[in-house]
Amino acid sequence: MVSYRRIPPPKPGFILEASKLASDYTIPMILHCPECGTRHIDEEAFAEVAHHTHACQGCGFVWRPAKVNTHGVRFLPGYTNEGVA
Repeated sequence: MVSYRRIPPPKPGFILEASKLASDYTIPMILHCPECGTRHIDEEAFAEVAHHTHACQGCGFVWRPAKVNTHGVRFLPGYTNEGVA
């Protein structure tokens, strides 16, 4: 399991695009709880609301995967499981 506590900080001079700092912009991510590893998928109302704090439905751990708004998805945009046996 990946430890999110060991991810190094961004390199000096890194600047996030201004369009991605808008309050209604969310970045689709495949998220797993850093405590128990349960997959986190935002569905229904949470898929539409911009947020950056996530709570695991398995163990209740609350974490922020990024300093910008994110939402847990089943597939990254442009990818599906079609044709996988």
